[in-house]
Amino acid sequence: MKRIAAIALILAIGALPAVAATAMTGKELTDLLSNGKELILGGPKEGYSGTLSISKNGTAKGQVKLDSGDVIPIEGKWHIAGNKFCRTWLAGRDAGKQVCETWNKAGPNSVRVMSGKRDLGLNSW
Repeated sequence: MKRIAAIALILAIGALPAVAATAMTGKELTDLLSNGKELILGGPKEGYSGTLSISKNGTAKGQVKLDSGDVIPIEGKWHIAGNKFCRTWLAGRDAGKQVCETWNKAGPNSVRVMSGKRDLGLNSW
């Protein structure tokens, strides 16, 4: 009987939604980026890889290479607004539009980047 109860508990826990990711706060984002930072974008199984140099003056520049071989340049401005990293890139699918991202902690030196419910990928440093 105890075994059945244990199995039922495991199944019930497995059916629950995953624990909500812990988003970085505005202070954590500011502490991480305010003096500049070199970010590693994507990686294995992400579909792309690249780098992004975040400058303390509010600009950023880098590029990503898709698994298809296409290279996409990244350049523009960034700032922290509340608990979000907001960016306006000059080119790409979001060209000229401000996008504010939530950075959910994925490890001690990495985050899953979210725009609303859309997973934009992995950043690490």
